Amino acid sequence: MKFRKHDFVFLFMLLVSGFVGFQMVIYLLHALLGFNPSWGILQYCVAVFNDQGVIHSVINSGLNVLIAYSFGKLLYVGCRQILLERKWNNYVQANRHHEWTNHFNSKYKHLGQQIIVIEHHSVLAVTSGFTRPKIILSSALVSDFSEREITAIVLHEYCHCRNYDPLRMLIIKIMTDSLPFIPILRRFSHYINVWMELDADSYAVQYLKSPVDLASVLLKCSKMRRQISVGIGFADEAINYRLLRLIEPKKTIHVPLMQFNTWAISLLAIFIISSIIISGCS
Repeated sequence: MKFRKHDFVFLFMLLVSGFVGFQMVIYLLHALLGFNPSWGILQYCVAVFNDQGVIHSVINSGLNVLIAYSFGKLLYVGCRQILLERKWNNYVQANRHHEWTNHFNSKYKHLGQQIIVIEHHSVLAVTSGFTRPKIILSSALVSDFSEREITAIVLHEYCHCRNYDPLRMLIIKIMTDSLPFIPILRRFSHYINVWMELDADSYAVQYLKSPVDLASVLLKCSKMRRQISVGIGFADEAINYRLLRLIEPKKTIHVPLMQFNTWAISLLAIFIISSIIISGCS
């Protein structure tokens, strides 16, 4: 499988989040069990101010609050997503349109991907499921779009299923929500989301050998979003990039990875940590 640029960004997110989380675990082990490694950066930063009572207390309390928030948020987001997934699966099963579900599974049998059509008044097309993703379409979507437009939608969602994008987005959400004090993670999240949508569009266009049907879907959904609820994936924050790619396929798409404010805050954080370490070494 070819490694894409946003795959490297995702790996970098995992490294940054894993490093920060690991340091938090080390600090917790030190505070609760007396574990005292020389390479625990958070514990080392606090130790710099051991002889400065008030500053040490403030930093220690601040770190405790930060760590409690991060681990609490991690558990909350993880458990909430699992409960929402279970609730959504129950809703899908209760509102399954059996005739259309059988029809589309037969029509797209060559994809080897489960497709479920549900009775729903809004236009909806989503990839659902973290470990066994499936395509969910609404009856409103089936009624409002042509066969070729539906094919473009199915192919787009199939690409998300093939790449396990729901699981990736769950991991990204846990990282960004539990570590809000690292602003680059949110920018990385936006970047990855946009490119996942562009990749899914490219797959559909290559399969159909024409961008016309997918462009028609995007334009319809961009108009619908002002009037009714439209499912994620066809009325999202990436839609302008997606339309540009379809209109001018040879033009290079530039998705900003980080903004100035993000760089400034991140560099400031690095500077503060570096200053503390230098002070501790001097």
